[in-house]
Amino acid sequence: MNKIPVFFENVDRSAMVVIPKKPFHDWLISIEAKNLGTEIWKESTVYLLPDFEEEEDMGKWIKKSFDQIFCDQMNNWYTDESCWISKRTFKMFKDWFDFSLHTMIMDILEDPIEKF
Repeated sequence: MNKIPVFFENVDRSAMVVIPKKPFHDWLISIEAKNLGTEIWKESTVYLLPDFEEEEDMGKWIKKSFDQIFCDQMNNWYTDESCWISKRTFKMFKDWFDFSLHTMIMDILEDPIEKF
């Protein structure tokens, strides 16, 4: 059996990958269609979450905290909050975004993570 040359370190976080769906794209287009490129159809965002052992616990956290993610998604395109959707629900979040949850986050780099 060959020796495995590298083991990556597990980061003490979970992750959520968020991909906007058609209702989010429609909202963007309703605000300013002429300045939107094709990248809006391809973009996804990875959010690092607290370190959850179980996906069920992550799901509970997301039901409580979805609005932070929703606001961040809108803010990534428009910082003017008057353009944002004001009445946001968890059902709406699920209609506007696909998301997947991940508990195994590995860091393959030696450099520390920088926030900016």
